[in-house]
Amino acid sequence: MRFLKGRPGRRRLWRLGAVLLLAAVAAAAYRTAETEWAARHIRTAMDRALALSARAGFGVRDVMVIGRERTSREEVRSAVGAVAGSPILAVDIRAARMRVEALPWVQEAEVERALPDILVVRLIERETLAVWDRGNGFAVVDERGKSIAAADPRAYADLPVIRGDGAAGAAPAVLAMLRKERDIARRITGLSYVSGRRWNVHLDWRIEIKLPEEGAEAAWARLAQIDRERQLLDGDIAHIDMRFDGRMVLRMAGNATAERS
Repeated sequence: MRFLKGRPGRRRLWRLGAVLLLAAVAAAAYRTAETEWAARHIRTAMDRALALSARAGFGVRDVMVIGRERTSREEVRSAVGAVAGSPILAVDIRAARMRVEALPWVQEAEVERALPDILVVRLIERETLAVWDRGNGFAVVDERGKSIAAADPRAYADLPVIRGDGAAGAAPAVLAMLRKERDIARRITGLSYVSGRRWNVHLDWRIEIKLPEEGAEAAWARLAQIDRERQLLDGDIAHIDMRFDGRMVLRMAGNATAERS
């Protein structure tokens, strides 16, 4: 590589090699030290070795953040906790990753050293799924059904509202199933989890669809097919009950009922 050809680059690598050797020897001695006095002096030697590495060019110059949208760069840098100029070899990568993953919008993170002087943080942020009506307030939940404390529900009026005991945890699976029928899935405005067993799906804030406990996916696919053929959901319908094998019961907005196979 070109940067290895220059004399300053070679000197830097030799310094780093010497520092790393000293640090490795000190670390090994520290693990085997039998007295508090010995451990203290070896720890001092390790600290000096790390300080030498920073002076040799292996100090933190910047923290590069990749993949962030809702998480600020300042939040990530603060969570990493590395001070500019501090030894990059002294950064506890695992602890830094855990602190970054504790940030409200972060689902997963990677932290690594790009020697000589850059820390690279790669983020996967949480995706919003629904607004959860908890009865005493609202919360935004992610695609694992976990509440996102930093998300203001008022900013997510486009998400479906879910209700019922256990609805947050069960919503990811049912919404994944419902999304297979895109044309009607985009019209979902709410879902109610009934007795922890089955779902009522609300479309356009005006149509309630009662799905069966067993065979919900097949019932949903059948409804989508009928709608494609007859534009059923564009009619003046208030309720569709699909809990009966092979047929559905429709209630019109005027409270009249009808059955269809």
